[in-house]
Amino acid sequence: IGSGATAVIKLLDLQHQPGTTIAVKTFRKRDRDETEREYHKRMTSEFCISKVLRHAHIVETFDLVQDHKNRWCSVMEYCSGGDVFSVLQDFDLNDTEIDCLFKQLLLGLQHMHQCGVAHRDIKPENLVMTNEGVLKITDFGVADVVQTCFDDKARESRGQCGSEPYWPPELFINSQQQGVVTEYNGRALDVWSAAVTWHCFIYRHIPFIQACNKDPNYVEYMARRPFRTWVPLSKCNDQEKECLYGMFDPNPDTRWTVDQCIESAWIQSVKIC
Repeated sequence: IGSGATAVIKLLDLQHQPGTTIAVKTFRKRDRDETEREYHKRMTSEFCISKVLRHAHIVETFDLVQDHKNRWCSVMEYCSGGDVFSVLQDFDLNDTEIDCLFKQLLLGLQHMHQCGVAHRDIKPENLVMTNEGVLKITDFGVADVVQTCFDDKARESRGQCGSEPYWPPELFINSQQQGVVTEYNGRALDVWSAAVTWHCFIYRHIPFIQACNKDPNYVEYMARRPFRTWVPLSKCNDQEKECLYGMFDPNPDTRWTVDQCIESAWIQSVKIC
């Protein structure tokens, strides 16, 4: 039912449980520049992170096994509604339905952040739906544990991953500094990516190719931001603007957290359909 650079996803009907279908994510063989140890660590890391994240808006992972060809396979919950990217292409959703999907995304993201995990690749393609319209976050291939139960505060994430149009400005600033290891707040990255995803929900396209001065759309946003006159938010009410401008804050230190988003008057007024 899907394939990417690292894996192929297939469906499996359980013979001992008629009517039950699961998804099996079969990972491709290790890269040539990757050691066997690094490969196994990458496989088990994704599984361990996704396994502990039990939430209504996160795809449930059941097991990690090896098939007859010794390929790693992650056994997961199957969401038959398809990914949100396809849903947006096939259906003309109204504002109430989009608000509902966005709130579900934030609730799933809040649980992840409370568990000390940053997803680092939030986008419509990594959101799937059940037939009942429940949105779930999936694909933890680049997720990062930023805070454990033994940590007083979160650590910085390192390395660039995910999709550039969903990167926050700080990743582009760091990448332009030669010889500097990119470190950033992984949770703040997720909030920016969620805001970009909201823009995709509404307009069916991304707001920026890159959130830096090379992109004229981003330059325009930064010019209009102090006056709250950015065109994509022009039809939003004051409560929506307060939350979205907070999420689109170019400064990761003052950017809204997912808790602030959910506690906002706008999101509190949204009903889960």
